[in-house]
Amino acid sequence: MENLPKITKVLIVEDEPAQMEHTKRSLESHGTFQLTFASSGQAAFEQLNESIPDVILLDLGLPDADGLDICRRLREDDRFRWVPVVMLTGRSAIVDKITGLEVGADDYLTKPADAGELVARIRAVLRRKQALGPVTDFEQSGFKISADRRQVWITGEAVAMTPKEFDLLLMIVSKRGTVVSREEIGQVIWGKSAEESARTLDTHIWRLRSKMGEVADRIETVGKTGYRFNS
Repeated sequence: MENLPKITKVLIVEDEPAQMEHTKRSLESHGTFQLTFASSGQAAFEQLNESIPDVILLDLGLPDADGLDICRRLREDDRFRWVPVVMLTGRSAIVDKITGLEVGADDYLTKPADAGELVARIRAVLRRKQALGPVTDFEQSGFKISADRRQVWITGEAVAMTPKEFDLLLMIVSKRGTVVSREEIGQVIWGKSAEESARTLDTHIWRLRSKMGEVADRIETVGKTGYRFNS
């Protein structure tokens, strides 16, 4: 098994007591977790100021703030931007999921979530964080990546990317000059085998290249094996 934290610190941000208890029981029955709780956005940041968790489970419908706004604030704060966020919410519309991922969530589950799936998703985002780090910035010939700000620029123009697109690009660029296998990408970015993630990976590579303009051809397809970023 991956060398994940023996005790995973989880901050559960949820204002419904019954759902809070359900999530608590789900985690306690499937792994070793140290849990803290917050029932509002303000309480969440108070908890974060005391201790930074390994992962945050974030509801969207909070009494004092929208979870989407909280996620944006987390990604703008240097202290918290690398803490994985799994949105756990009653909003099931695809537009809500897309918006959640675009503002920086690492994953999105609809309540009530199956206990086994919830734990598997948490482990997947932790594996991804572990595999991507430590990360560094990159700048060459007008192509710039800020790992800390999770931002990409090409010839001075910012390029909008979803969290998964950014993680995929960062993974390939951080191992530039070497082939990153489709299997490794699938396991790190999506927590799935190469076969299970094939269509998703192909779509993300296509989207990356379409956004990268004149540097798109630096992402080389190496047969059926994987991809290589050429400096």
